[in-house]
Amino acid sequence: MLLNTYQKVISLFEDANGYMSASELKNARVTTVQIRELVNKGVLEHVSHGHYWLIDKEKGKPENYQLIETCMINPRAVICADSACYYNGLIDRQPEKLSVATLKTDRSRMSLNFPISRHYYSDLAFEQDVNTITTPYGNIRVYDTERSVCDAIRFRDDIGEEMLELIIDRFLAQKNVQMGRLLDYADAMRVGKIVRIRLKQIEE
Repeated sequence: MLLNTYQKVISLFEDANGYMSASELKNARVTTVQIRELVNKGVLEHVSHGHYWLIDKEKGKPENYQLIETCMINPRAVICADSACYYNGLIDRQPEKLSVATLKTDRSRMSLNFPISRHYYSDLAFEQDVNTITTPYGNIRVYDTERSVCDAIRFRDDIGEEMLELIIDRFLAQKNVQMGRLLDYADAMRVGKIVRIRLKQIEE
């Protein structure tokens, strides 16, 4: 690869804060052969189908890069359950798998360089309680705390008992907990009974 071509590609990525899509590179007249060469040389990382990252060995990737990359390759996806609890500060340790919500009708490929646990939702309430956070690298879509706790209970078999107990303890210790909002969502998802049991909200 010619030096001026190499410098051009580096500048493109730097102007885009490190991430670019294959279509953006194509529009900038960067060929697939050139992209493949830079990936093979360890200059670029192939993040997922059609997306690349300019490797920065000194600074590394941005904070919450897994969330950023997931929402980058599928802008309709939402970070959910234990991963959303981690983002919302309920747990200190990032789950081994990133929990991601998509619609049942969403057939987008979501092959990434880290493990994900994909949960399929019906249209009912899919877009409710979604917070959109703007970052220099793109938007992150993540469910709010109450809904995330409810979903963690729903997917307890995937999350594990130890992690779930920590999420519940931390949630119940918070001030200004919107329990009614959480239980309304639980009822809509037909898991009201188990959620009430786990959150000790059983009526005497």
